[in-house]
Amino acid sequence: MEFPRPDLREIIKLTVTFLLLLALFQYMGIFYENEGTIDWQFLFLTGMIIPIFTYLLTIITANIEYLPDYNTMTHRAK
Repeated sequence: MEFPRPDLREIIKLTVTFLLLLALFQYMGIFYENEGTIDWQFLFLTGMIIPIFTYLLTIITANIEYLPDYNTMTHRAK
């Protein structure tokens, strides 16, 4: 089983983009009940879970041979 080292900058960009979109949706009231408010606890917990989930998906894709974009995403040479 391989344990890859994904690019940390890409994970940070993904997490920040996702959190900004969630905060925007919360503030606008899209998919949330209270318009004009932001649930900081939810955003914090989501910000902790996204990198862990992303790394678990990276481990899964590293150990499956037929996913062609894996080497490009992690900058790993064969």
